[in-house]
Amino acid sequence: MIRRNFLTDADAAQKYIDGVRRLKDPAQFPWPGQDGLSIYDSFVFWHHQSMMLMTPPTQSDRNAAHSGPSFLPWHRYFLITLEGLLRQAVDDIEFRIPYWDWNADAELPEPVTSPIWSNANLGQFAGSDWRVRLEMSLRTGDLRRTDRTLQRALGDAGRLPTRTGVRMVIRDQAAYDTSPFSSSSPGGVRNLLEGWIGNERIHNSVHVWVGGDMSLSSSPNDPVFFLHHCNVDRIWAAWQERHPDSPYLPDMSAPDTLQFHRVDDALYSIYEDTVTPGDMVDYRRYYEYDTVSDLTELQT
Repeated sequence: MIRRNFLTDADAAQKYIDGVRRLKDPAQFPWPGQDGLSIYDSFVFWHHQSMMLMTPPTQSDRNAAHSGPSFLPWHRYFLITLEGLLRQAVDDIEFRIPYWDWNADAELPEPVTSPIWSNANLGQFAGSDWRVRLEMSLRTGDLRRTDRTLQRALGDAGRLPTRTGVRMVIRDQAAYDTSPFSSSSPGGVRNLLEGWIGNERIHNSVHVWVGGDMSLSSSPNDPVFFLHHCNVDRIWAAWQERHPDSPYLPDMSAPDTLQFHRVDDALYSIYEDTVTPGDMVDYRRYYEYDTVSDLTELQT
């Protein structure tokens, strides 16, 4: 039950490719009640809806899964849910989503030449057989039906975060999150890792660097979304190893305006199960990573 590096484990990489292709096929994995859409497409809908649910609705920053404390546990839950479906698709109960170590690619003279973008790997999804069926309208912000190829703009904007910068965040940030628990929070690993503050702009910068569909609320259309967020989750796991006594915040004493973000609140879901941030804190209940030591070497 190990999550491994996409580029160093060919078996995990191929199973991921095969799995998402099967989940994307409405004939094999239909989304019940949604003609012509697949279970994979439901994750595009789910992610978009999470971004449209402002918490509270009187502001336009924090939503049910971003710009607030639940960013990390919500995406951990999101990944685990897809992971369970992928295990069915590839018929392997041990399968776990691999991660994209974009810190390594940041060290390349031209990160766009990384083998992850080859046609044998993620480059193949830019072909005509991978269809985007739901997209965010740039005019209205609504999700709409479409039928087109995947769009990317690798390296046109943003940059990939450096390993040194990530290590410094893990080493120096002892708090999980800080008031006002939004993109304006002056510290805490959540806001630094999400990328609203700090030199690296970690998570956000990768979305911008990939560009195209990854820059929209419908970003799970690109299969790299899940590999990217798996690496974000790995950084959170490394931080948890470094700061084992630092609790998830906020607790239930926080006001109702922080609904969906308090430790025992239900995370926003399109499914009937109830999962809380507290349920997501101990990642070892679900998987481990092949390594986090590459992220924790700055210990001084």
